[in-house]
Amino acid sequence: KELERLYFFHGEEVFLLHHYLGQIKKQLLDPLTESFNFHRLNNETFDIQTFADAVENLPMMAEFTMVEVDDIDLFKMNEADRNKMTEILSDIPEYCCVVFTYITQPWKPDKRLKKLWDAVENHGKIVEFAKQNQRDLIAWVTRHFAAHKKRISTDLCAYLIEITGGTMTALSGEIEKICSY
Repeated sequence: KELERLYFFHGEEVFLLHHYLGQIKKQLLDPLTESFNFHRLNNETFDIQTFADAVENLPMMAEFTMVEVDDIDLFKMNEADRNKMTEILSDIPEYCCVVFTYITQPWKPDKRLKKLWDAVENHGKIVEFAKQNQRDLIAWVTRHFAAHKKRISTDLCAYLIEITGGTMTALSGEIEKICSY
């Protein structure tokens, strides 16, 4: 329940990434004040000053603010922006939680950019959502079928995992279809 101030979410299992991102939002933000305290930036809306303003923005009628940044490669910024980013990441206020997500763009930190990498490594938590192994997926699929008051055999679970590619995102859609049928 103790959240960090800075996260970097990446990996093949987008379902889990979205799940835990939602859990952080649920823990930090009140639905009534979310529009004031949640800031989401992406390739179209991101610039270093907008990001700095979002991080420094005091919470309104709440305890925390949250900044989500989608698919921005920090290590490809120009030097001035990287230096500013290093400063920001090194001093995120206690009332703010920043989450960088990498879904359409791979997470490839350049450790040669020492100052920025040190800020990421020392102040952030890097979380990889790897593709789950078949045993865990079978248990997960079985639980999801049970939640719909349906049963599925282990062999059919393995078959479903095989034909969907074994990602939880694909499986959840197929489980919904099968249970609805």
